[in-house]
Amino acid sequence: MKPTVKLACMSWIYNKHSFERALESISRAGYRYVSFGLPHEGKPAFDDGLEGEAERITALLNKYGLEPVSLVSTDVLHPNQPIERAIQRLEFARALGVEELLSLGTTSYKRFPDEPRSDEEMAPINEAFADKYRRVGEEAGKRGLVVTIKPHTGNTATAEVIADTLRTIGSPHVKASYDPGNVRFYEGIEPADDFPAIAAQTISVVAKDHRGARAALDFPIPGEGEANFPAIFATMRETGFTGPVIVERLDGLNGEFGADIPVEQLDRRITEARVNLERMLREAGYVCSVV
Repeated sequence: MKPTVKLACMSWIYNKHSFERALESISRAGYRYVSFGLPHEGKPAFDDGLEGEAERITALLNKYGLEPVSLVSTDVLHPNQPIERAIQRLEFARALGVEELLSLGTTSYKRFPDEPRSDEEMAPINEAFADKYRRVGEEAGKRGLVVTIKPHTGNTATAEVIADTLRTIGSPHVKASYDPGNVRFYEGIEPADDFPAIAAQTISVVAKDHRGARAALDFPIPGEGEANFPAIFATMRETGFTGPVIVERLDGLNGEFGADIPVEQLDRRITEARVNLERMLREAGYVCSVV
């Protein structure tokens, strides 16, 4: 029997529009799974401390026939946030039926791409991160949840760096999410060559494509850029990956995320992304779950 993955779309693609408009578009484009947690229209998509909020969000998801696969939670998991904020988000995720809280690692630039922080500057930052995520991992484990960190410079820059960070944290409830577009954009290396070093610890893949040299702001529809998705998906298949594959960004050549792209064009792009990814996943031996 072929393994199954859940092909999902992140609501943040519609960050200039309402959260509900994002859900409506994602559903209409043929997705049945969604990732969310980042702001819409300049304000949070939800208030995880508000009584009845989990029920409200669940009803909204049900209205559009969507199931959440991950909750973006970098904001509350940051080392400068109290552990109570993380626990509140973990409880909220559990109430929604979300098993993965997706996050970023540390940032190794004062200003990207030309002003990096020194190793001496990064050492205490990375240490504080590891200390916090040990505690977060412990709390996640109590609730049957997992927290993931994905490539974004710093202590998640590449697959080997992520693997080293996970060893330092040492929690079975903190794993990797892999983002090939970020690896190309921030590090200028080929993700298909990089990915095998973390594939066995990866539980979700953010299917972001990239085109051009390091730091080139060009994120095309997945499958139309230079990230070698067939090779990445083949590695996933070899290592037994069955997690979600999530569309996050496809705004092409823009200086700002989603800048001036008509909503109808976003609708068309996420549909094209789904078609491209379904084809490449099938060719790699996967079945894309739609229920």
